[in-house]
Amino acid sequence: MPLETIQNACKTDISVSYWIQFSHSIFTWLMRYPLGSLMLGGLFVIGFLVLSGLLMRGFILFDRGHTIKRLWLWGFPLALFLSVSPLLIGEPLLTQFLSPYDGQNADAVVVLGRGRRLQPSRTITAAALMLTNRAPQIFVSGRDDAPGMATMLSQLGVEPNKISGENCSSTTEENGQYTAQQLLPTGIQSIILVSDPLHLLRAQLVFSSLGFEVIPYPSPLPNYVSRHHRRLLAFRESLGFVAYGLRGRYLPRPIATIDTTAAQ
Repeated sequence: MPLETIQNACKTDISVSYWIQFSHSIFTWLMRYPLGSLMLGGLFVIGFLVLSGLLMRGFILFDRGHTIKRLWLWGFPLALFLSVSPLLIGEPLLTQFLSPYDGQNADAVVVLGRGRRLQPSRTITAAALMLTNRAPQIFVSGRDDAPGMATMLSQLGVEPNKISGENCSSTTEENGQYTAQQLLPTGIQSIILVSDPLHLLRAQLVFSSLGFEVIPYPSPLPNYVSRHHRRLLAFRESLGFVAYGLRGRYLPRPIATIDTTAAQ
């Protein structure tokens, strides 16, 4: 049975960090109350304008009027654009740097969980890769996602002995670490990485930093995902992309440094 091949890779249970709980709560609230998310965005812009005005006034009081005028004319439009761009153009920014899939084969297909709403679409995408012999095995990654995806892969015709995975990770960093822990020691180097287009660039960089040769393969977001939901996903993913970069999670990291009991 596929479920028997899904391992609990972490030695101890990993508690979800306060930041993950907070960001998940905010995202859930924004999804539930679209009008509230628009009001919150408006308040953010107003607050930005007020802060900029106060800074401008302070510079003028210190006889720096010409300096602040130049900062206002050039810096303010740029800062405002950067602050709202994830909501407006976050999706093309996150997807334009993904290299197209050219039919390459790999040592394994790796599928990342992203919640039950996206499970069917990405599982079907991954099953199609397996059924066209793009890789000899498939690895599913994600707490509470892996068992369901493994079962669905079997139902779609993937041989159970080709399915493995881990049911421990709850972040992209953990996806990469637990997958590396299990696959790299077995000689698997190249992987076809399956996730939604918004998530794939960050995931590709994380997996590459851990030693994989990554071939990105986007699984399109289902039609029932609304435009509002897509924008919020892009906004959340944009923040995550920057946060991971600041924490050095795109830099090469040898497998020996991975601590799978503290992957937050």
